[in-house]
Amino acid sequence: MSGRGRGRGRGRGRGRGGGRGRGSSRGRFGGRGRRYQAANEASNITQATEPTIYDIDTDPKALFTGTASCKDHLEAQNSNRTRYAAALSVMISTKIQVAQNACIRALAMAWARGDKELAGAFLKLRSQFGLVEVLRALNTLDAGRQSRVIERKLKCLQLSGAKVKQSKLGKLKSDVDNLNKLKPPLGSASGAVCKHVATWVRGFTSEDLEFFAVNFPKEPWKKLADICHLHPEKDFPSAPWFLPFSFGTGPPPENSIIEHSQSLTQDNVNELVAQHDIPYSIVKAFKTKLNTQSKERIAQYEKKLDTVLWYYEDLACSETDAVIDSRLAAGEPVNLPNGKLLERLLTILLLRNPTLAARRYGQSVSYSGEPEGVTNFFTRLIDVAEPRLTSIKLSLESPVVVIGDASGSMEVAIRTSTIIASLLTAICSAKLVFFNTQTRDAPFLPKTVKEMLKLAVTTIASGGTTPAASLAPFYLEKKVVKTFIVVTDEEENGVHNGEYFADLYKRYHDEVYPAHLVFVSFLRSQHASGQMVNALQAKGFAPMQLRLEGSRPDLCKLDDLFAQLSAGTTTSFTEQLEAAERDIRSRGVADHLTSVGNFSSQKFENADSQQNS
Repeated sequence: MSGRGRGRGRGRGRGRGGGRGRGSSRGRFGGRGRRYQAANEASNITQATEPTIYDIDTDPKALFTGTASCKDHLEAQNSNRTRYAAALSVMISTKIQVAQNACIRALAMAWARGDKELAGAFLKLRSQFGLVEVLRALNTLDAGRQSRVIERKLKCLQLSGAKVKQSKLGKLKSDVDNLNKLKPPLGSASGAVCKHVATWVRGFTSEDLEFFAVNFPKEPWKKLADICHLHPEKDFPSAPWFLPFSFGTGPPPENSIIEHSQSLTQDNVNELVAQHDIPYSIVKAFKTKLNTQSKERIAQYEKKLDTVLWYYEDLACSETDAVIDSRLAAGEPVNLPNGKLLERLLTILLLRNPTLAARRYGQSVSYSGEPEGVTNFFTRLIDVAEPRLTSIKLSLESPVVVIGDASGSMEVAIRTSTIIASLLTAICSAKLVFFNTQTRDAPFLPKTVKEMLKLAVTTIASGGTTPAASLAPFYLEKKVVKTFIVVTDEEENGVHNGEYFADLYKRYHDEVYPAHLVFVSFLRSQHASGQMVNALQAKGFAPMQLRLEGSRPDLCKLDDLFAQLSAGTTTSFTEQLEAAERDIRSRGVADHLTSVGNFSSQKFENADSQQNS
């Protein structure tokens, strides 16, 4: 590598042209780890219909939650840069999930406009603008050059007279088409942009880079180095070993966690864990080989108690329980997202009570809770969760009704869906009803974490799926409900008095009250479209929807739902947006965005916590 990267075709003078000495650098790289992908995944909360025209003045939030193009972001930055930055600021501070593609296009267009201040402020928001976003923004700007390179190659092949497979020509033509679609209306991966990226890279500490080396694939760094011609010593002064290591031409530091992680096998995992604090994100590949001593030691040395709780199923044993109990008793914080904390409590409860977990379809069970006066890590964890979860406030107009799906098709997710319905009921002071082929009121309205857990493990899933049955009483009695929150898999297969949910909702909307509709949908995949939402959309309605994968629902997204509900139904978002605009005019965009988040290197550790989401 000669101290630099592979395939160097030009020096720091950054002369452009075909002689750059590197191949096509695509925005998608298959080696990206699930950990990083999950941390930067686009939001799965949508309105059923997205705007075809994005307006930064009337609906700035849509630019960052929808599928706005590079052109849309460019126009928004040009027309009202202050409001654009303020909208992103408020969304981050209020925990509204920003779509990954929005971050990529925002950064690309800031670079394209030559707005170094705005791009630099974005790069300080490490939770939103990480390596993946930077690389894909660069590839977006570089798409035009890449397209021209392939077009020249294609032309040479066609003029050479040599026999070329049609499949190869077709692939090259397809690549050109895809790159032309990716090409932005303005900008390129210029020398000024690459210099800005190099400055960003130099800001990483040795701890940051060691974390990358242990947890993430090398390919993105190789591609970034090729595009920007990064130097292993000048651009990585805190870790000159990092770039050669990424290219496979140099070793990791001697006796480092990286070296120990690379030598980990199923035969020596217990021996190495006993000697070195190897992150569990690496060790878990051999989780079935861990002995009790290793599980206990991992529970002790993991820096964050969150990690131990996240992977509790893997590490569960009496020794681990004792370590967790000790760490909680010492006041160690638990910073898991609210939804994930509830899911962990439910999972631990089921592991501690196997008879609850083993119940069969339609079988009723009883659960009286932990014995009074008993103190263990589970009761301590409930004590930690109680004030956090019961203090969540959503300024929804009353009355609110939560409709929970207790049909047989929800058997896999019935506990998770019930706990979501319970939480929403508690924080919205809502009425809770369940449906299968008929409707029924909840046996009690949960107000505490213990009551939420009890309702979740005792609710029975059976029968057909007739959500209209729960809506019918409100229509027949002409009861005004401001918001219906429907928690369901949307596999509607029954009618109530000849009507499906969408039909009955239209009548309720037209004859009683135009209630706000929110769906928490358990679907076959996160990107599937639900049957009920599609039916409502066909009738002209646009319900808010949180999509969860039915077999593995990620409750981390609940916090985003709470933020979206609050922003969408109150004036708080507008008020915060105006305050952020005033602050940007006063202090400047860089200082304002810098104050929004926590930019320490520890921010990267959040990616590890989300691997199993």
